[in-house]
Amino acid sequence: MDSLKFKQAVVLGGITAALTDAVPYLNLINCLCCLGLAAGGVVAVLYLYSSDPEKHIYTLPELIQIGLWTGIAGALFAFVFHYIMFQILGNWQVEWISNMIENMEDIPPMWEEIYQELQSPEMQGFAGMAILVRSLILFPIFTFLGSLFTNRVLERKQIN
Repeated sequence: MDSLKFKQAVVLGGITAALTDAVPYLNLINCLCCLGLAAGGVVAVLYLYSSDPEKHIYTLPELIQIGLWTGIAGALFAFVFHYIMFQILGNWQVEWISNMIENMEDIPPMWEEIYQELQSPEMQGFAGMAILVRSLILFPIFTFLGSLFTNRVLERKQIN
């Protein structure tokens, strides 16, 4: 694997995964088994595959390397993108949940507690460390799964 192409694939896949995590409403795609995060692995493998003149299929260690590095890059990009979104839109997720709760006729007791907690000053700030830790765990897993799936599809395509 060419080092420059590998780095480009990692960055491109990482940005794809990060955008599907940080951009409001686009991040809803992750409700479907973190599909947006897996798309980062798909993009990375497709980029490498298209830039490889031999169009070979990747081995499991190569896929692990692609998936993990793409996930780590995606987690770091997501941290930055979340911060940018926070600066532009504020804590939009907390506001969205608060609006939903306020529009309910009968609020269950558990929701009242959640609502009170959401109004606390601690919840009004940027939860950067939580985002980073969550991303460093989830992104590599799902970008690896996306790269594994894409490799399998390309492998079957070459057989036929």
